[in-house]
Amino acid sequence: MLAVLATKIRSNGEGSVVTAIKKPYEGFLISEPMVGRGMVIFRDPNGRRMVTTVVRRILTTAETEGREDPRERRLMYVETENSVYRLAFLDASRHAASAASG
Repeated sequence: MLAVLATKIRSNGEGSVVTAIKKPYEGFLISEPMVGRGMVIFRDPNGRRMVTTVVRRILTTAETEGREDPRERRLMYVETENSVYRLAFLDASRHAASAASG
């Protein structure tokens, strides 16, 4: 599982969907996003999850490819049919410890 902080940075939808821009969603991805499939972020141990529409494009940043410091956050931008998300991959061990204690 991948610990991730997903932030919606753009919405192509209408109505109430637009109000969620810049809202952070912290949780876990089972695997990295893939074009043609929906992205699912498990948000808490009780089964709450966020499911996106189909992924259209994925962009990785230069920092992702050429990281010299392994503690740096890895960034990825994911465009779905309705929105664009910025994913910051977190240190899974730190995230798991805080989830277990809380």
